[in-house]
Amino acid sequence: MKSFISFISLLLLSNASSAQFGAPVIIDSNYSAQIRNIIAVDIDNDGLKDIVASHQTDTIKWYKNFGNNTFSAPVVLTSTIAKPFFIDTGDADNDSKTDLLVANNNSNNSQVVLINNNGLIPTIIDSGIDLGTYRAYFSDFDNDGDEDIVACSDLMITLYLNNGAGVFGNRIILLNGAEFYNMTVADFNGDNFPDIGLCSSDGIEVLLNDTSGGLTAPNLLDLKLTGFITNADIDNDAQKDLIFPNSSPHYDVYKNTGGGTFILNQTVAFYQPNIQNPPFAIVNVNADAFADAVYSSINNNRSLYWQENDGAGNFQNEQLIDSTEMYDAIFLADMDNDGDNDILWYGFDFNAGQKKTGFIENNTFTLGVENIKTSPVRIYPNPASTFLNIECQEKITGIEIYSAKGDKVARYNTSKIDISNLAKGSYLLNVITNKNTFTTEFVK
Repeated sequence: MKSFISFISLLLLSNASSAQFGAPVIIDSNYSAQIRNIIAVDIDNDGLKDIVASHQTDTIKWYKNFGNNTFSAPVVLTSTIAKPFFIDTGDADNDSKTDLLVANNNSNNSQVVLINNNGLIPTIIDSGIDLGTYRAYFSDFDNDGDEDIVACSDLMITLYLNNGAGVFGNRIILLNGAEFYNMTVADFNGDNFPDIGLCSSDGIEVLLNDTSGGLTAPNLLDLKLTGFITNADIDNDAQKDLIFPNSSPHYDVYKNTGGGTFILNQTVAFYQPNIQNPPFAIVNVNADAFADAVYSSINNNRSLYWQENDGAGNFQNEQLIDSTEMYDAIFLADMDNDGDNDILWYGFDFNAGQKKTGFIENNTFTLGVENIKTSPVRIYPNPASTFLNIECQEKITGIEIYSAKGDKVARYNTSKIDISNLAKGSYLLNVITNKNTFTTEFVK
């Protein structure tokens, strides 16, 4: 198996700069309200990621993925959330179905709303939040095995603890005393407790989880005022790094040096607006196992570009993906189960007065494309947080999990596997049967 993984690594490295994208395909252009957030999530638990889009005013829509890059007409999931600004996904009640978490940014009546994938009925977790709610994330804040909620609103950072059955407690204020613009949540110091990267009126800060239900004193990275911050492991060292806007058009990339401390690694031009939901993503697109940057450039009429990661966490070599459409929101995920990340997008052509939702297929040569496309294996849910189910037309004799680096991290002899102890990230899954070995991928 080591030689197999080594061969995989050679294939990935030899195709490091070979991302190839198809032309944009329009899925929907029959709506009036702008889209704030577009994501990929397997709503119907069929092993294919669907599209969910939240509109500026009160509507969240679902586009079912039929396979072969075809999608249904929009289905309205809800029209009762006034301004669904941001959507996160997770499994609130450990039923192996992916639920939705919505930040309702509705002025002085902002809310945190759960849409459980058992009936898809919105449940208000918190309401009457002053001024605005910009982010709400599923995150196991107390490390007890279920997904809690951490939210960022204008005047406070709040926590809602899960009782284990998808029922959340009252608001716990983790932080106040400043204006908060955005946040990202990840384990920055390797203790298995989620921490917070924050942009506020005090600047860019990292606040570690004190493991007792609160946060430590902030570690100030920069005094800049910015509306966006995100995290990604840019150098594959199993530590989450931070990316946020500098002065336009530049972004700062801060590398995690361990223990939740960071140093500036690179300042790079992405030509992004300094807004809370920018058309920007850090995700691998060229099959070299390193996260690249994909973004819409305000310097070039909102055309879509990507920059490759050199393997050391530096972004370089800007390449055009498409200039025929205008891109105002993007999300990357493997929509056709071929092993590479495709692009979901929304764009508003002001001159034509037309809004569009679409899809761009990533045609990059990727490990196991033929194997995955013809595989009789079905895995769900994907992404998964606690349990992963594997079904196969052939008798399964073993399951092996490999990290993005090619290291074997687990082996199982059952078709329902517990992945709760795995770190978040992308993994290769070898499904060994009495006749074949099939390779696919999943996200924790």
